[in-house]
Amino acid sequence: MRSFCYERLLQWSECDPAGIIFFPHYARWMVEGVNLMLLALGIDPNSKTEDGHEKGLPSTGFTIAFHAPAMLHEYLVHEVVVAKIGTKSIGIKHRFLREGVCVAEAEETRIWTVDDGSGMRGVPISEHVRTLLESNEPLHHRVVRSIEV
Repeated sequence: MRSFCYERLLQWSECDPAGIIFFPHYARWMVEGVNLMLLALGIDPNSKTEDGHEKGLPSTGFTIAFHAPAMLHEYLVHEVVVAKIGTKSIGIKHRFLREGVCVAEAEETRIWTVDDGSGMRGVPISEHVRTLLESNEPLHHRVVRSIEV
């Protein structure tokens, strides 16, 4: 299945007073990673449908395990792997690596949705999207954020 990775520089605004990355940022990075992967494939899960309805890819929940702290000004590689594709859902695994060592890993489930005016509801994943996500060809994207001075 599809894999995607990118690198990020950890910023002061993401740290606690000891310089350790505050744990909720991992959830934000998970959203960012999935979005970057889909955009790299030419898919915007938050665009409108052809008839003007809102689309989305909400998470139904996730688990995360921390193995080591990530610190200010370190680089982390975020790996995003599509683990399972259901009719309306996508299972995704995340790993956060510092110099090849996993500092945290997570799993989540997201639902392909549309809001037709009566609220968000799950809809089948199109064959086009399914084909792109089932590919074994990895994607890489470099995201480097400048150090604040």
